[in-house]
Amino acid sequence: MIARLLIDDIVAWRIPPGAWIREREIAARFAVSHAPVREAFRQVANIGLLKVVPWRGAFVIDLDQHAADEVYELWKALFGVACRLACAEMSDRDGRELMHRLVEYKDVTLRTENTFEHLNVSNRIGRFIAKRSNAPLALELLDRVALLARWQHNVYTNSYIETHGNEAARRSAALYETLCRHIVARDGDAADAAARALIGVTQESFEQALEEYKARHAKPRASRRRAKSA
Repeated sequence: MIARLLIDDIVAWRIPPGAWIREREIAARFAVSHAPVREAFRQVANIGLLKVVPWRGAFVIDLDQHAADEVYELWKALFGVACRLACAEMSDRDGRELMHRLVEYKDVTLRTENTFEHLNVSNRIGRFIAKRSNAPLALELLDRVALLARWQHNVYTNSYIETHGNEAARRSAALYETLCRHIVARDGDAADAAARALIGVTQESFEQALEEYKARHAKPRASRRRAKSA
């Protein structure tokens, strides 16, 4: 339970990137000894959200462009595999359900410019596809990577969305329709390619959002004053 609650706090940035988490503070929060806290830290670190430092505690990972690209590339590969497998495994009934969910997603992208709402609906469709792929290992890995992606997506601020509009969501909706139609048609190669292109849209917009986030949170360099000679 402790690990799950810590993960929720980190993913939502209630515990921000780079923040230190002390064992004694978490132990006091949950009224437990240090042993279950250390186990929780280990579980969260295994996911990739924490770095544990012996005798000091742990700190939340920070945003990094290289690591973010790694998450997206893994996400593209895993989602592509899941969609390819879904072409062979998904029933006709599931295919009709998939197209129904697609209509819901397109409606959300037209109704609101809230990026997080778009992502929530999009992720639900993605998980529906992955669960129908009959590939439990791919689903487990996809869930883990998607969790890291959700953590990263907090760089999307209201000001960013107001400035850049809803173009990425519209592109994603069009690609999602293409993807779903390929799955229903059982075209594995086309579904794999469409799945990768779909995640690529989010990757492109994320890079720009991260740049703006880093610019806003850049720490000013301390000025050095030369000592006056006597």
